[in-house]
Amino acid sequence: MLKKYVLGSLLVVSSVVAKAIDHPKSPTTSPKQVNNKSNSKLTDDLQRFARKLIGIRYLWSGKTLKGFDCSGLVNYVFAKFGMKLSHRSTDLFKMGHQTTPEAALPGDLIFFKINSSRKDEVSHVGIVLESDKNGLKFIHSACKTGVSISYLKDKYYASRFAGIRRVIDGMKDGK
Repeated sequence: MLKKYVLGSLLVVSSVVAKAIDHPKSPTTSPKQVNNKSNSKLTDDLQRFARKLIGIRYLWSGKTLKGFDCSGLVNYVFAKFGMKLSHRSTDLFKMGHQTTPEAALPGDLIFFKINSSRKDEVSHVGIVLESDKNGLKFIHSACKTGVSISYLKDKYYASRFAGIRRVIDGMKDGK
């Protein structure tokens, strides 16, 4: 009986080893693809966390659950995932690299020129959530609505759009 068990176990092990040798991991998986998969997990988690904050009131210079301003929300969400960002939208606009609304990915930062006294300066930031049938969707903290979701195609935001920056690639692991 023991011989049959040992022999059977050896056959199973040898067939597993043979399959592993015949079918090694696909050489077509590049480090960039692995990085995109880890970014996807990170951005999914980041979006889920940010959505839980919907309804928290707007608070000028706020960066806690008592209230958020726009950059305070971004800062709070990214800090949850170990990424330290500036609390100034103008500083955030200098980070990462620029992308287009068509190429925007979840977790990218979206910027607007909202402040009428500083028309040429970025003064509002949000986090891109997704692009759906209604266009590019982002989460942000606005004076009237607090933490809420809006669309880039909304007339108010479309007319004040300043750009989109991808910051996650350079920020992972606290970099």
